[in-house]
Amino acid sequence: EPFESLFTQGMVCHETYKDEDENWLSPDEVETNDGKRYFVRNQPSKKVKVGPAESMSKSKKNTIDPEKIISDFGADSVRLFILSDSPPEKDVQWSDEGIISSFKFLQKLWNLNSQILDEIQKDHKKDHDDLFDKMTNNFVDKVTNNLTKFTYNKIIANLHEMHSEISSILKNNYSSKTILNNYKKILVCMIPVTPHFANECISKLSDKTQLKWPDVDRAMLLEENIKYVIQINGKK
Repeated sequence: EPFESLFTQGMVCHETYKDEDENWLSPDEVETNDGKRYFVRNQPSKKVKVGPAESMSKSKKNTIDPEKIISDFGADSVRLFILSDSPPEKDVQWSDEGIISSFKFLQKLWNLNSQILDEIQKDHKKDHDDLFDKMTNNFVDKVTNNLTKFTYNKIIANLHEMHSEISSILKNNYSSKTILNNYKKILVCMIPVTPHFANECISKLSDKTQLKWPDVDRAMLLEENIKYVIQINGKK
């Protein structure tokens, strides 16, 4: 406070569990072998009733210990998963598979960071195209728009697209200046989503200039060639 307007976010939800005596159980007290039959941990004979996903609350014991999750996967993985699951105005359905997937994607981004640092060290003298600049400009434009519109889940989709595109275009052997300039812009745009990861990557760059949100070059958003789909009699 003070703020101009209030944006109310959705709640984080999780399945609820009860034992045969109708007592609430926490997720840590429940176990399953096949994802269908649930029982009390280390007591296969005691069945567990699985209830609907509800907002996390201490009374229903359907909470997740954030310290344990952060210890196992890191804070950025948690942020990445919560933002990717659904738009912020809707409820988030917590799942172990989701947090694991986010953790694995961060490892992919870290591997890409190592690849980019290697390319910077090679210091190719000349760029053969401006594809890297265009890709970065489009990425900055999409992230900026999605931040403004509160569509944070779309930013995660932008990150996945960026990872795939950079992995491909790095084969074009860009100069260290081009790579450094573009990659720094990308990392700055990642700070709202994965601040620890982005700042760690920035610290490994040799560039010490002041950080600022990158500007979008509108002229670079224009595509010279586009795919235009025509459908005739139901066939493309």
